[in-house]
Formats: sequence, C-alpha cells, structure tokens
Amino acid sequence: MNKFSLMMGLTLMSTFAIAAGQNAFMQNQAMAEVGRVAAQLDVINNNVDDLSARVQRLESKGQDNTTRQEIDAIKASIQELRRELANQRQEIVKDITDRLKPVLQAQAAAQTKSEAKSSKKVETYSGPCQEYEVQSGDSLYLIAKAFGTSVPKLKEMNNLKNNNLRVGQKLLVPKQ
Repeated sequence: MNKFSLMMGLTLMSTFAIAAGQNAFMQNQAMAEVGRVAAQLDVINNNVDDLSARVQRLESKGQDNTTRQEIDAIKASIQELRRELANQRQEIVKDITDRLKPVLQAQAAAQTKSEAKSSKKVETYSGPCQEYEVQSGDSLYLIAKAFGTSVPKLKEMNNLKNNNLRVGQKLLVPKQ
C-alpha cells in the first residue's frame, strides 16, 4: 500500500471516528437532558402526592372553616402542579423533537444519498448481478477473479473511485 492510500485510509477512518464521536456525544447529551427533566417531573409528582396526602388528612379531621379553606388552597396547588406537569411534558416532547430534527434530517439525507448511489450502481451495469459482502483480506482483484470479471468492471458496477474496500461493505458482482 502506498503512502497516499495509507493517508486516505487514515483520513477516512478518522472522519468516521469523528462522526461516531459526535453521534455518541449527542446521545449522551440527550440522555443527560432526559435524566434532568425526568428528575424535575419526579419532584412535581412527589409534590402532588404530598399535597394529596395532606388533603386526605385534613378531610379526615373535622370540617371547620379554617380546615375547609386550607383544603381548598391545597386543591388549587394540586391543580397548578398538574398544569405545570402537563406543560413540562409538552416542553419535553418539543425539546426532544427539536434535538432529533437535525439527526433525522441527516439520516434522511444519508439515505437519499445511499439510494442515489444504489441507483447509479444499477444503471452502470445492466447484466444479472448479486450482492457480495467484503470480507477481511478481500481486494478488488481477488473479488474480480472469484466472480470472473475485471477490477475496472467491478469499480464501474459499484461506482468506486478507488480500490479501497472495508470489511462489511456491500458490492454488486456479476451473478454466477
């Protein structure tokens, strides 16, 4: 392997590593945010439960005017906490949607790009073909030899610009 191929391979590997690192970072950030919001919701739920328990204790006592006023105030607080809980849930859905939107758009763009490449592959070769998954130690030369074709033909069929392959890559090869 010459220096250029080695440099290109390292550059591609680092690009994939950076993308994977960014994706992992975004996932960690999202999980931290979900944890933070879940903790806030737990606090609100606990406050609702505490207030409901106070109402039950007060209602089990006598119904004097002061007790009645305190029960009404607590019930109003419970209603306010429930509204806040509903608002928090809506905010969570909006935040998650906003955070996922760029990821989903990137996935859609990658899928569109992949589909475009796939259609190019099919358009450049009109004979019967099958899919082959690149294994460790494979080269275009060995694959071409195994399927009775040439390296230039494989590159044309798969719209490849160079001879670099990666394990697990899917290639179209002539059907045998």
